This record gives sequence, structure tokens and C-alpha cells, in this order.
Amino acid sequence: MWHWLLDFLLIVCFFFFMIDKLTLLWVRRCYDLFYSITYRTGGYLIFVDIDNFKKFNDQYGHKTGDKILRKIGKAVLAESRFRGFRYGGDELIVLLPWGNKDKAIRLAHRIRERVERENANLGVTVTCVVVKKAEQIQCLIKDAKKGKNTVIAG
Repeated sequence: MWHWLLDFLLIVCFFFFMIDKLTLLWVRRCYDLFYSITYRTGGYLIFVDIDNFKKFNDQYGHKTGDKILRKIGKAVLAESRFRGFRYGGDELIVLLPWGNKDKAIRLAHRIRERVERENANLGVTVTCVVVKKAEQIQCLIKDAKKGKNTVIAG
């Protein structure tokens, strides 16, 4: 009789463990799972790196840094339709398993522009790197660290 309640509670618990509480994006475990499932579809990834986040965090404090991460997470969530993941500290990923390069680049520009617009008073910007495969990310992270407030297509 109460099995439906237990099922519901299990689903709710599962959901809360899969969402990053700070950014409201999927956690990296989910990214690993979804990427392995959609690897063969030939889509694109958008790697979002917050420019100078460590320096910003040190200057304004971790509480303000958390607020910035939350705002950027919400921007990624809104623009990507729930396809955003928190990859690491200040690194986010948008998974587009069935998209093409032009759509990925346009989405990256929308994310970058929205973050810049919503955080203009603090001067927070992001660099977005559009890649075909996850293996390319490590090569292009160096480019993302060099460029500021830009979109790089690999």
C-alpha cells in the first residue's frame, strides 16, 4: 500500500544527489554517464570557464564567489535547457549530443553574453570553448585560460 511513497522518496533522493546544490546543474557523475551514453551521436560540448575566478574569489571572498557560481549556473541552466553540468570548481559543461557546430557556437555566445549582462556590476565574464569530443577539452583549456570573455571553436 505504501510502496508508491517509498518509490517517490527514492526518486526524490536520487534527484537531489545528482544536482549540484550551488549551481543547480547536474553533477560530474551525471556528465560522465550521459556523455558515455551519447558519445556516438557526434554532438558537441561547450566548456564554460569563469575568467579569473580564483583571483575574484580571493579578492571578494568565497561567499561572493558562491553567489557568482550560482548566478552563472542559473544562466547556463536557462540557456541550455537542463543540459548543463558542473565539471569542476569553476568549470561547467553543456552537452549537446544531437547539435551541430553552428548551434553550439550560437549557444556559447548566448551563455557568454547573458553572464556578462547579468554580472556587469562585478565585471565577471566567461570563456566558452566549443569542441566535438571531450578528449579535445584538455587541449583547449589552455586556450580558454588565455582568452577572456570570448568563444573559442575547436
